[in-house]
Amino acid sequence: MKLQEVTYQSDYTIQVKFTDGVVGSVDLTDLVEKGIFQVLKDKDKFSKPYFTGYSIAWSEELEIDAATVYEDINRLVNINYSH
Repeated sequence: MKLQEVTYQSDYTIQVKFTDGVVGSVDLTDLVEKGIFQVLKDKDKFSKPYFTGYSIAWSEELEIDAATVYEDINRLVNINYSH
């Protein structure tokens, strides 16, 4: 799914909006604990995400697939609606 917008919210949370209207917040605390993403523990760096169409990025070396985030948001929405 293609991204339309990504914004920093707080701590290690971003909000994303997709072209199909899906909007949600994602906590990426676990991500910043791993490998090359540890540089994003610096909240000044983490707070500047951008999108490249199909990925969320902080630099050319630091990006995540938007499809993964899209699936996470939809899974959370479905869990919330099923309770």
